[in-house]
Amino acid sequence: MLPRGVNLPWRRYGGDFGANAWSPAGGLSTRACDDLERALDTAAAAGAEVIRWFVLTDGRAGITFDASGSPERLQPVVLDDMGTALDLLGAHGLRMVPVLFDFTWADAPRVVNGVSLGGRAPVLRDAVARHALWCAVDTLIAAFGRHPAIAMWDLWNEPDWMIAPWRPPSRRFSPRRLRQYLAELALHVRWHATHPLTVGLASARGLPLCRDLSLDVLQVHWYDHLERRAPLSPRARVPWSEAPLVLGEFPTSGSARAPDAIAALARDAGYAAAWPWSLHADDRSSNRDASLQALAAIRDDWHT
Repeated sequence: MLPRGVNLPWRRYGGDFGANAWSPAGGLSTRACDDLERALDTAAAAGAEVIRWFVLTDGRAGITFDASGSPERLQPVVLDDMGTALDLLGAHGLRMVPVLFDFTWADAPRVVNGVSLGGRAPVLRDAVARHALWCAVDTLIAAFGRHPAIAMWDLWNEPDWMIAPWRPPSRRFSPRRLRQYLAELALHVRWHATHPLTVGLASARGLPLCRDLSLDVLQVHWYDHLERRAPLSPRARVPWSEAPLVLGEFPTSGSARAPDAIAALARDAGYAAAWPWSLHADDRSSNRDASLQALAAIRDDWHT
């Protein structure tokens, strides 16, 4: 059985780790965290053991880029911000599942009040820029690759959206190329980290992307609109891996199913854990109180 968990998944999307024009001094380490302390306290009381937390997201903070858009280095303040996050979690008996990148990395580029959002697909296509990106990741993993308050590393959130046919060619990768990029990233993280690795897939249909990654934990997400093509139950068969399968996200709002019913279905289908979405996101699939209630139900029903 994997640890009980919940998606934070951020205090401020893309702004918790690193600096940008919106927060020049940095992220968590530069701000009061009273609200975060309360959220972690209630999560721990409801039975959470791990918190899934997004780190570098779409590249809006945390990495310094040159004028051509190529990564130069990890911002030093990211290490301070990560240390702050891990201290906060440790104080509540929690561990972290850091999510290194998000599929929004390859979204259409935008600049909002001096901050570049998305538009970084070219970084992955260019071998030199991509290597520079992995070197920036090396700095983070080398600093925290043995930290006891980290449970596992989640390499990329829902990367399967980056191969979706509805994306324009400039922002879409072939499955073969995306598998290559994920394999390179996994190699860099494994070089420094002793923790397990996972990838938070948007649905079970994305599992073939992970076939050659030798992941320690397989992870899929489920939302109502995915049910027809990637049903929650029966659980997807993965003949090429013996790794446990976690339901890394499921809705606590806006679903035809109650959160505790989704969790129960996941339990009966053989998932090793189910992590509600979410405590702090403001999307239509998130409800803080329902997430806590689902956590408590999982604690009582899964670990008896």
